[in-house]
Amino acid sequence: MLSFNILQGGNDANNTGFSNKRFGGSRHDELAAVIKQTQADVIGVQEDTSSDRLLTALGDNWRRAGSIYSKYPLTPISVDRLPTVCRVHLPSGDSIVIVNTHWRPGPYGPYDIQKDIRQNGAPQNFDLWEQQILDGCDKNHGARGYQETVDTIQSYVAAGETVILTGDFNEPSHLDWTKRAAEQGLDRWVENPTHVPLRFAIAWRGSQMLEQAGMRDAYRTAFPDEVEKPGLTWTPTYPAGTPGRHPNADRVLDRIDMVYFTGANLRVNDAAVVGESAAFSEIVFPGEWPSDHRAVLVEFEIGAQP
Repeated sequence: MLSFNILQGGNDANNTGFSNKRFGGSRHDELAAVIKQTQADVIGVQEDTSSDRLLTALGDNWRRAGSIYSKYPLTPISVDRLPTVCRVHLPSGDSIVIVNTHWRPGPYGPYDIQKDIRQNGAPQNFDLWEQQILDGCDKNHGARGYQETVDTIQSYVAAGETVILTGDFNEPSHLDWTKRAAEQGLDRWVENPTHVPLRFAIAWRGSQMLEQAGMRDAYRTAFPDEVEKPGLTWTPTYPAGTPGRHPNADRVLDRIDMVYFTGANLRVNDAAVVGESAAFSEIVFPGEWPSDHRAVLVEFEIGAQP
C-alpha cells in the first residue's frame, strides 16, 4: 500500500520548484517509476486530477477509481469528493475498504511555531502556548478536515471492516512530537537561527482523533521508535528562490504523509519512506525526485493474526 502526494497532478509545478523542464517535459513517467519501484499494489494519490496520464504511465495492469489506483478490481463507494472511498477486491476473495484524503494545507502548526520562536523565544507557559498553536492550525471542519475523515471511516470500523486510510494530512503526529523526541530527537528546523530547538511534545489533534476512532499508524507500528526513525516525508529540497516556498533553511523536517489501518486480519510486515536520499528514506529512488513530498509504503499481510 502506497500513499503518495504527486504534486499538482503531475502537471507543471514551476510555482513550487518542480518545473516539468527538469523532467523532460513531464513528471508522470518519474511518478510512475517511483510507484513501480515500490511494487505497490494499491495507491492513495493526493493532488490527483481527472486526467489518466498517471494511469497510462503505470501500464495496462492498473485501474483507478477517483484518487485510488489498484492492480486489483475496485468498487467505487464515494469518489467524487474527499475523502475518496473504494473497496478493493483481493485475489484471496477478501476485500478492504480504502479511504484516501488530503487535509487542508494550512495553517501548518510548525510554521506557526517557527514564527513564535523567532519573535518570543522559548514558550513560558507551555500548556497555554500549546493550545494556542493547536487552535491556530485546527482542521476540524470541512471535507478536508479531521471530522469528515473520522465520520467516513467510523461506519466501516463499527461494522468490523478492514480499513486502510492514506493521506497527506498536512499536520504532524502526536506519535512523533513526544516528550522523548522533545528531549532526544532532531531539531526539525533545517537551519535554526535561534537557540530554541524546534522539538516539543505536542498533542496534535488530527492523529489523536484517528487513533481514538480505532485507526493505527502503520509506519509507527513498524517503527515505534520515533527518535531513531522519524520517517520524514516533508519536504525534499527545492531550488533556491522558489516563489511561495519558505527558504530551504527554514524547511521543517516532519512526517505528514501517513497510512493508517484497522482490522483484526491485517498485520504490518514492513514500512518505508520512499524518497530521494538514504538520509531520509528506506527506499531511495535513483532518478530526479518528482514531488515535494516523499511517499510512504506499507507491506500488509492479510488474514494474519495481528
